Amino acid sequence: MRDDRNLLTRRKAIQGAASLLGGAIAATQLSTFMSRAASAAAAGEPPAFFDADQFALIERIVDVMIPETATPGAHAIGVHHFVDLMLAEWASPERQARYVRGLEQLDTELKRPDGESFVDLAPEEQLDVLRAVDAAAYADNAGDTFFVELKKMVLFSFYSSEIGATEELQYEALPGPYKHCMSVDEDVRAWFDLGFTYGL
Repeated sequence: MRDDRNLLTRRKAIQGAASLLGGAIAATQLSTFMSRAASAAAAGEPPAFFDADQFALIERIVDVMIPETATPGAHAIGVHHFVDLMLAEWASPERQARYVRGLEQLDTELKRPDGESFVDLAPEEQLDVLRAVDAAAYADNAGDTFFVELKKMVLFSFYSSEIGATEELQYEALPGPYKHCMSVDEDVRAWFDLGFTYGL
């Protein structure tokens, strides 16, 4: 039997993510975008919306945010292509302009004092720089920043993917078999939640 409450919450989360880009999208269409993004990443396809420099920045940011560990990271499943496709095919013109402006500002924030670009830094330096920008974006007096909006989209797209939901997190289709007295020590991964929104 379906859990309609979960389906409704899931739909709300999807609509919330789409609203960040100024449009509306169905769950089946979102799945198609994710599949296309994964294929584009595997084939090394060029971006549909961003220019080469903007896309390189997004590509490095998503990789630093959710790196590959024991499971594939955001880059491996094509989160950067997902954001690019959503902007190219679903975002409103106003939202597209906001992302271009936001990336320009973020690129400036991520540069080192000597002017070295974020994408040219060593991975350890990229992590340090992004952590500093993240801390500033979530500070009490930061207000609504583009970085927060971008991070929400990255998290949503990664954890909505099959890998994010079933390999990075634990997932079990409902209804499933009843399992009593399960040990929490067997697997320390968090459980995938159909109702997650990341504040969208």
